[in-house]
Amino acid sequence: MLSKYALIQFFLIFLIRFPNVSGQPYFSDVTEQSGIDHIFITYQGTFGGGACIIDYNDDGYQDLFVTGGSAQNILYKNNGNSTFTNVTQSAGLLIDSSLVSQGVTSADVNRDGFIDLFVTTVGDERSDELFSRGPNILYINNGDGTFTDVSSQYGFSGLKTFSTGASFGDINADGYPDLYVSNYFDKFDGNLGVLNGAIVSSGQRPSRDLLYINQYGSFFVNKNDLIGEELTGFGFGGIFTDFDNDQDLDLYILNDFGNLATPNQLFENEYPLLKFTNVSEEMQVDFDINAMGIAAGDYNNDGWLDYNITNIFAGPFIVNRGNQSPFIELSAGLGTEINLINTSAGSTSLPVGWGTVFLDYDNDNDLDLFISNGSLNPPGTPIPNLFFENNGINFDDISEESGLNNSGISRGAVSFDFDNDGDLDLFVVHQKPVNDFGLETLGSSRLYRNDAEGGNWLKVKLKGKQATTRGLGARVEVVTGDIKMIREIDGGSSHESQNSSIAHFGLNDINLIDSVIVKWPGRNVQYQINVLTNQMIEIEEDLPDMRDKGQLELYPSIFDNTITLSYQLPETSDYSLFMTDMNGKMQDVLIDFARGDRGQFFWNVPKDLNSGMYIFVLQSTYSRLITKGLKK
Repeated sequence: MLSKYALIQFFLIFLIRFPNVSGQPYFSDVTEQSGIDHIFITYQGTFGGGACIIDYNDDGYQDLFVTGGSAQNILYKNNGNSTFTNVTQSAGLLIDSSLVSQGVTSADVNRDGFIDLFVTTVGDERSDELFSRGPNILYINNGDGTFTDVSSQYGFSGLKTFSTGASFGDINADGYPDLYVSNYFDKFDGNLGVLNGAIVSSGQRPSRDLLYINQYGSFFVNKNDLIGEELTGFGFGGIFTDFDNDQDLDLYILNDFGNLATPNQLFENEYPLLKFTNVSEEMQVDFDINAMGIAAGDYNNDGWLDYNITNIFAGPFIVNRGNQSPFIELSAGLGTEINLINTSAGSTSLPVGWGTVFLDYDNDNDLDLFISNGSLNPPGTPIPNLFFENNGINFDDISEESGLNNSGISRGAVSFDFDNDGDLDLFVVHQKPVNDFGLETLGSSRLYRNDAEGGNWLKVKLKGKQATTRGLGARVEVVTGDIKMIREIDGGSSHESQNSSIAHFGLNDINLIDSVIVKWPGRNVQYQINVLTNQMIEIEEDLPDMRDKGQLELYPSIFDNTITLSYQLPETSDYSLFMTDMNGKMQDVLIDFARGDRGQFFWNVPKDLNSGMYIFVLQSTYSRLITKGLKK
């Protein structure tokens, strides 16, 4: 017979491991009372959609933009009282009814302090072609509650693509967010509602993705050569992320049908050079799977970002071992490898994962994991979502008690604190079933309020000065005692979606944080110490803006054979010197890597260099100096 002490000890362990003894779900479905009424309408089937969290009117309450497919996209204004209002029309965001939208992400493209929107499309229903593609759309935020379509001015309207996910990130650390767009088909002569390996391998052609460099907020230049002009794949998205902790943004690309075309690809950023190196094989992340979505998070608080990738069947959970060591796939050992799910109909189903999000739902110092499941559509069979709680060693499947295991046709998923109560809530995009198999009542997209009993918390909002204005791609670290947690500001992830740009930390019973550290892209670092919990703090980048300080002079400015470049930096730092044409295309690297604060460089102009205007750029750790010259 157990002693009284042993019984108490057993009960305490039970509460820690299985805290939901009340039987109440951790999350409550508050969709109807919130005023959100959305469902994604597919074009033929299967593809779309996404959601994006922005505070478009800067009132302190995070708003929600959701793509509609063949229906209208919707911007929901957060009213600050746990309800939302559809303001799409008044905001100027009504889309041409013939365009079929897919995903969405956001950034302050022109650095005016207001958050802009980028929406991907797959087609134009007015086209007489069997397979049509559509233009992607950039909306600039006017700062008065309205948006303007500037796709043409920024270089997007002339190109029609079958685009899915997109992600913003400042790859050259000039303060202007660059853009990656994932494309799926270049040629397709079937029906999107009937898609499988046999059809895909029968002559359907994968597409090239698009990598755009932001030209100082004025327009975008296609720089596909940075990741390979000939690289194609059935792309579902990508993420700008700093996997190697060197304070620049690398790029991980997700491909569907990786066994039939191109597997997932990882490109390491060689900043300050404008260069990427493909490290997919050596880092062992070139998975030839049906990759749909990705989440980035440090699940074990070791200071290195790990990644969960969704798939048909269980997807890889890849653990970052740091120091250029290959990733290791640990989904089985961590408990997230689930290949059969019990459905609400009493049967079992394969998981078909799409969106995925790391979040500390119970504010206990570690990241939990959500995966939105949804069948191909058609047929539209019920597949519940999955939710895993981090127990400090691995993950427990708490899907049934979470309140999140809806069996609708889920796609994109995002986390944000919509009611500003210090814990993270979830929004999941649902598709309308092409065929009604009893899923109509589950069909609409869902807003889940976090009602879990949790600990203390901290939210961190960034305001970049040299970096992008929201600090996209920045690393926020919270250090207290022996605990170190990191968050990366999302420029686009999950499935065709983007989470809140406000970093959230669960802190359990911690009342005072030793330090909050921000590592901005471009290698600026700043600290705040002795920070109280249960508040949101805003950290404005406070390092001196040295981007335009220093000198770079070219002599002669009109040249033929030899030139001299004289330069002076505001302080000693690493730097590189390169030359581009007027479209931003790299022409030559004059200095690959050096260190100093001043000097001269003599360059013999190649005889085969075409006549015309060229841009010379000296990129240092904290400065970007530019001058121009004319080749006779």
